[in-house]
Amino acid sequence: MSQINKTIAGRYVLKDLIGQGGMADVYLAEDKILKRTVAVKIMRSSLTGDPVYVTRFHREASAAAALSHKNIVEIYDVGDEDDEYYIVMEYVPGQTLKELIHKRGALHYVEAVDIMKQVVSATAKAHSVGIVHRDLKPQNILVTDSGVVKIGDFGIASIQSLSQVTQTDTIMGSLHYLAPEIARGEKATAQSDIYALGIVFYELLRGEVPFNGESPVNIALKHMRDDIPSVRAFNPSIPQSVENVIIKATAKNTKDRYLRAIDMFEDLNTCLSRENEEKLVFTYDDPDETTIVAEDKDFFTQTQVKIPAEELMEEEPEKKALDKKKVGIIAGCVVGALLVFGLIYFFFLRPANTFQMPDVVTLTQEQAIQTLENSGLKVDENIKHELSDTVEEGKVISSNPEARSAVKKGDIVELTVSSGKYIVIDNYVGKTYDDIETILSNQGFHVVKEEETSEEEKGVILKQSIVQGEKIDPNSTNKTITLTVSKGYSVTVPNVYGQDINKAADLLTKAGFKVTLKVLTPPTTVEEIKTMKINVVMKQSIDAFTVVYKKNENITLEYYDHKPDLPSDSQNPNGGTTDPNTGTDNNTQSGTTTN
Repeated sequence: MSQINKTIAGRYVLKDLIGQGGMADVYLAEDKILKRTVAVKIMRSSLTGDPVYVTRFHREASAAAALSHKNIVEIYDVGDEDDEYYIVMEYVPGQTLKELIHKRGALHYVEAVDIMKQVVSATAKAHSVGIVHRDLKPQNILVTDSGVVKIGDFGIASIQSLSQVTQTDTIMGSLHYLAPEIARGEKATAQSDIYALGIVFYELLRGEVPFNGESPVNIALKHMRDDIPSVRAFNPSIPQSVENVIIKATAKNTKDRYLRAIDMFEDLNTCLSRENEEKLVFTYDDPDETTIVAEDKDFFTQTQVKIPAEELMEEEPEKKALDKKKVGIIAGCVVGALLVFGLIYFFFLRPANTFQMPDVVTLTQEQAIQTLENSGLKVDENIKHELSDTVEEGKVISSNPEARSAVKKGDIVELTVSSGKYIVIDNYVGKTYDDIETILSNQGFHVVKEEETSEEEKGVILKQSIVQGEKIDPNSTNKTITLTVSKGYSVTVPNVYGQDINKAADLLTKAGFKVTLKVLTPPTTVEEIKTMKINVVMKQSIDAFTVVYKKNENITLEYYDHKPDLPSDSQNPNGGTTDPNTGTDNNTQSGTTTN
């Protein structure tokens, strides 16, 4: 039954189902008191009757609430209401790391290292206060659109192993990150988390997990006996120092593995700067253990599968000449173990009258309904429609219950169908306004153009009001984006005539001009000398208030750098003497005057 619009604890209004797991559903909700968006995780009703489960849930959730780290999803509230146990958490918009890997495949090693530094830092914080995650995997790691990574389910992940194992997909997902010692029946420790981190790092660099198999036993056996494949064999550009972090984190022997997550974090911090590093190699002796145990808290419920340890180890080179009888015994044991698992699942784990939920994701709505009804399931009439990043309009985004969950005939299935893809805002900076305006207008945007002076070419976009990566509802009727566009470079020449030469040069330089200073030859007349000014602008080569469209345009300032001595009263600057009474020049040219 849908819980949309239900109010929890009188304050959390459930708005939308945004995630499902083997033990809980996660809803987007609004906190009416603090007026903020939160995520509310509600435990499945089938688990609430187990007092051990409920007690551990409260204890572990309280411990997780005490964690404070930028890369850990913050827990705001824990409680129960009407036999429903819930956790109120920080809402992290974005996607899981698993979804990111599905979309992009193998990441560049620099990006992968950055993600792992965030994840390992958060894990180290949890370990420092005694909390072991026990279920670290990309499905439990969230990535925001800005690249911030946050680990979810801290403190309650250890309970996941107690949930109903009919959720086969949940079991298989966790087993891909299973440390060998847990497969042997040992208790999970901080080093088990480190092993899982190594597998996550491998998956980021390779685009897939190192071990796959058709059954949980098959996957567990590979983790116990097989070396992790080399990521450098897949991508030789990955530095050896980066692969060495994976090798050390996933060492079979815990003595070879990182002892603390903080040690792995320190290696990640320096791995990109360590050149010419040799490949890390560990050698293993025959194990002391005589049995490999898979207990109920690891993959099955109240069941143990024991397999002779020596039968799971790779054959040593010198043992290749084993006699046929021993080979037959080994093969028989392995086949027997797989048979035991099949019988256990069939008789004890598989609920009566149940079958796997069909996978209807990406089918059209009509196809999905037909498929479900043909399987004996009913489809909720209230089909939800929402936007999607990847699924085309009219096709199924998700179902509740999820694909491969255990269902029985007559169960009601809720479908969420795509109403179209989001418009994802691109980075328009540096592109031509006319081109982008056409694209955005065709998408229904009202484009507002603002211009400003810039060194960029005229028409080039400088800023955008909606950031890259933001998702916009294509059906919105008020889609507006403002683009700031360069109107090219222009500057008006200041008037510096009569100003101090140094101050004028500084003013013009700051305005974007290249300034040349030119010293003028001093005047020679008495009056000019008396009125001349020293070290001030007498002339500028580009007239004031002229608009210039070129940065660093040269402008020359002319000035006098000194004042010459005035001529004496009796000495004319042109030579000769001057009559002090008449001011006439007595130094006349020789000749005869006629009366």
